[in-house]
Amino acid sequence: MATGERIVDGLNVSVFLASKNVWRKRNHALPNRVGVYVLHKVDGLNDFTKGAGDAEFWRNNPPNKSYIAEVFDTEKRFQPFQFMLEPPIKGIFKWENIPPTLPNKNLASIPLYSAPTRQVAGGMSVIRAQLREISGKPASWAILEARFNEILVARGIADRDGQIILMFPGLSPQNNPFTSPPSDATRVSLAEQQWLLDLTVKYEPIIFQTASPLSTKDGEEVFPDLRFALAQAKGKLWADAEQTEELKTATLQLGKELILRSRAKILSPPVAEAAFSSYLFVNPAN
Repeated sequence: MATGERIVDGLNVSVFLASKNVWRKRNHALPNRVGVYVLHKVDGLNDFTKGAGDAEFWRNNPPNKSYIAEVFDTEKRFQPFQFMLEPPIKGIFKWENIPPTLPNKNLASIPLYSAPTRQVAGGMSVIRAQLREISGKPASWAILEARFNEILVARGIADRDGQIILMFPGLSPQNNPFTSPPSDATRVSLAEQQWLLDLTVKYEPIIFQTASPLSTKDGEEVFPDLRFALAQAKGKLWADAEQTEELKTATLQLGKELILRSRAKILSPPVAEAAFSSYLFVNPAN
């Protein structure tokens, strides 16, 4: 979602019957020249692949089995996830963008979100945080969104340990955010450019209790359902570890990564400058 590019290298895309969630016979999809991942055969649909493919054939073969698609990046650029689908599908599978995946865009492609291990490309803005509940529990799969002038500019998904990165194209320079129209006397230099971002967290861990389990009986990790992750309700971000002040905005400076952290608990005697914890504390949705 950071660049709008189609990714055709390094992704492992596989599909298996949802009814065989423990014992998984995976079928792997391969990308074609235009970045569409294609399944040439699927467990349980062998007879279907031998059909005529005409209009009558499609009318007589409605989807009747649920499958799980898993996506992970062997190069660790993107967060792993899974989602449900019901093949056979005529044409290209259309992703339902609820909520919208990008400002001014409603792509039918399946969105990929940056992992904390992704290398930052030139010209990109970056926001990082390590999300934790006050109890110390990682805010796994939480969604963090940043808006500028009420427009969504970035969205990220935390990993299992609560680490998150929002990577997005640099915002347009401003002459001066406090005067309109700007004058030469108040014009802000490029090096001094900054943007006040509105922050929102979506964190509802209970929602995953109705999704596929996050591990199997043999301990194998199961990726979170992307639709469930994006559908989480709003939680709260805290500017301080004592939960007295919500964090709703943060200032992004040109050429600097924005690291979001909550202030640590006040110690005695008080220090001259505010001490920050290593985490950005969050509360789940009520």
